[in-house]
Amino acid sequence: MSNNANKRSVINDTAENCKKILKNLKIKTVVTTVSALAIGTVSICAAAVMNKEDTAVALTALPAGTEKAAVVAEMPAKEFDVTIAVDGKNICVKCAGNVADALDAAGVKVENEDLINIGLSEPLGSGTEIIINRVNIVEEVQVEVIEYATKYREDDEQLVGYTETVVDGEEGEVETTFRHVYIDGELVSSDVIDEDITEPVDEVIVIGTMEEPVYEKAVPAGQTSGSKDVELDANGIPVNYVDVITGEATAYSAAAGSITSTGKVPQVGYVAVDPKVIPYGTELYIVSVDGTRTYGYAVAEDTGSAMRSGRVLVDLYMDTESECYNWGRRDVNVYILG
Repeated sequence: MSNNANKRSVINDTAENCKKILKNLKIKTVVTTVSALAIGTVSICAAAVMNKEDTAVALTALPAGTEKAAVVAEMPAKEFDVTIAVDGKNICVKCAGNVADALDAAGVKVENEDLINIGLSEPLGSGTEIIINRVNIVEEVQVEVIEYATKYREDDEQLVGYTETVVDGEEGEVETTFRHVYIDGELVSSDVIDEDITEPVDEVIVIGTMEEPVYEKAVPAGQTSGSKDVELDANGIPVNYVDVITGEATAYSAAAGSITSTGKVPQVGYVAVDPKVIPYGTELYIVSVDGTRTYGYAVAEDTGSAMRSGRVLVDLYMDTESECYNWGRRDVNVYILG
């Protein structure tokens, strides 16, 4: 056998021996390359394995002046025992790679707000322990009522005892939005992130301050249209009057114990008016516009919301409800007596 043939035989035998060595080391993939290198003298086949990430290199010593076979193989990644503490329990996995790989292997999902003690890209090592704290953020809205105040406004054109609510009160409120942060179910912080205030509306009540006037003339109880000596013309109109006002007249009766706005006991001849239009104590003579009904002599002694709002000119007191229904609503001429 020639010298060259001898060398090839040695090279082939050496390569096969290296493959066996690498197989015993559980190396998955083997790639063989040949290069020329002069090293030492002939010795027995030896293998050296050097780790560089997942690469191993096996070398054999050959006689001087011969070719050297280099076998390059991919080594399996080393796996580590990893403990993951999450959701009140410990999960153990055996895994290679980094922290993210271990979480995937354990089926553990990490949300953006969650806290983790180690970066997801950190490589695993011996005794790696991953701790995850669950973070839950809750927004809460609280509403607090602001009570409204009551203000009183005096009116010297209304008698003492008169009250009227001219502005209804409305409650206000403070709407506060809180941001609560919980870590593993325990509240760790609460912050105000928004506040909206609606101011209350104050209630306004008008109260009368005018003292009750003293009248020289009064209509006795039971006085009717002919009880006062009022001189009338041929058409039934007072001869002596200073003004006449035309408007709608209604009728009312009152329960026992009632009093008028001027403090009098209601009786026929007392009528309700708007005191700003017809002052209390004014003597009147009242006849329907069509001349079919006459109430007669009267004195302004009372008031009511219909008169103050201008819907009705005068409200005539009558002893019974049937008389009131009989009168109904009709237009009248109210003569202001002089």
